[in-house]
Amino acid sequence: MTSTIGQSRTPGARAEQQAPRLSDEQAGHIRHVDNLSRLPRGDWRHMAGPLPFQEDFNSYRYQLGYMSLAMALAHYHQLPAAPAVFKGQLDRLIQKMLEPDAWSYWRDTSTQGGYGPFTLPRLPSRTDPVAVDNIMYSAYLQVMTLAYTMLFDDRKYEQSGSLSFSMRPVLWGKDRHERFEYDQRSLNERIYWNMVENGYLGVACEPFCVFQICNQVPILGFRLHDHLYGGEIAEEVTQGYVAAWERFGGSVNANGHFNSYVMQRNELQPDDMLFDRDLAWTDGWLGMLMNMWRPELVRTAYDNSMERWLDRRADGLISIRDLSRMPGSEDLVSPGTLGEMGWLAAWASEMGDREVVDGLLGHADRYMNPQWENGGLYYPRRDESYDEDGNFVAVPPVVSNATFPYARLNVADGLRTLFERPWSDRERSRPALTEIGESVDVRRAWYHKEARRLQLAVSPMHGLSSATTDLALSRVWDRGEWTLTLDGVAVARGDNSTVTATDDGRRLQLRRTDDELRLSLDVRGHLDVEMSWS
Repeated sequence: MTSTIGQSRTPGARAEQQAPRLSDEQAGHIRHVDNLSRLPRGDWRHMAGPLPFQEDFNSYRYQLGYMSLAMALAHYHQLPAAPAVFKGQLDRLIQKMLEPDAWSYWRDTSTQGGYGPFTLPRLPSRTDPVAVDNIMYSAYLQVMTLAYTMLFDDRKYEQSGSLSFSMRPVLWGKDRHERFEYDQRSLNERIYWNMVENGYLGVACEPFCVFQICNQVPILGFRLHDHLYGGEIAEEVTQGYVAAWERFGGSVNANGHFNSYVMQRNELQPDDMLFDRDLAWTDGWLGMLMNMWRPELVRTAYDNSMERWLDRRADGLISIRDLSRMPGSEDLVSPGTLGEMGWLAAWASEMGDREVVDGLLGHADRYMNPQWENGGLYYPRRDESYDEDGNFVAVPPVVSNATFPYARLNVADGLRTLFERPWSDRERSRPALTEIGESVDVRRAWYHKEARRLQLAVSPMHGLSSATTDLALSRVWDRGEWTLTLDGVAVARGDNSTVTATDDGRRLQLRRTDDELRLSLDVRGHLDVEMSWS
């Protein structure tokens, strides 16, 4: 028999010390990403964009990269004592990133030939997606694996060949197979030397085109690598980066917006050429990332430029302006289809501007048709910019799956804090929730070191009124006498060797193992679970 204690009683007397509880929407974003991570190979539902060949910002690499970063930040800031929620999910996203669907575009893109209105030299086709250039893929995989190791101390991606790219279509025949093997350290080294060999300006995305945005990502990767393995690569690269971009006036242009990219000299172009057009997606995307290591510059850019992109309404809702009608923007694609609203929301979240974040997400919740599926919250893809009433409604998949979750789950200076203070054994050795059933959402998961309390809150996933689940609480032994409460009511007590149910917990299933305390619960509504040590 399992416990049927629900939320009919008030929390304990120390409720003022309660960690924040996730909202329905925050929990829904986590569930939606988890649902996507569990889809079988070849099933990219809710992720397919309007362009083929993985050419735009809805490409799987960007969605997977920012879904992973959003979940890493959610674990770090919102649910630090719940590796059960995130470890398997982030591992599955890495596995999807290794699918040819996410990287095989490089065989054609590596030949270049043209970028927008420009003509560039043709190059030989390359299949290996991380050896040279293609930082728009390699850096995301770099960060995904290093963040996974940092958060969970799981060293699987240190193993030789653990990051493998295998290309073997059936119709190639038996004898043709292209395979390239790396691990997270050799991948980091390859990206580093690409950066050095290009004078620290950055590694090209497409050949000859060095974007500021994608080169923020390996800076985070270098920082995590330094933290895990020692060294000062991140400091070296950032110093070189600043000096290299000074050739082009720095990272910000005369209008206070971020420079986008440099097209490097080649046989058809004698000199490097800066592309410094004012763009909403460049400002939002670059600002949300660069804040981790250049916060003063980014804050100034935010204060100077953010309002240009916002369309504020009297009711407090915010969308983006019709960028196609702004001066100098005649050749832009339809407003919103580059994910501008999501990038700007994510940047505002990093700046701690909750007014803008809430205004943008409030507009999305009213006009962008939020849906719930298998307990997850998403916004269906919509390619047109405006509805029949003139409301902004464009929803590219990257916005629904990655940048809206990022904005809703992030905190002020969230990425900057992770960059400056990655987790070590100290954080990973604390009591934590390490197992939970799939029908339950975790709303709170904190260990308060000074108070010696593990606080959890769970609820049935969206759409269910009740759910039965097993929980595993790890690293709870050898800390002295303890008390377990459900909604403030003591249901069990014990010490390093004993577990005893109280009268209120006599129907509660409890089991002690060498590593864990395991519980079986019937969850009805929100249920607070607390384990405290005297």
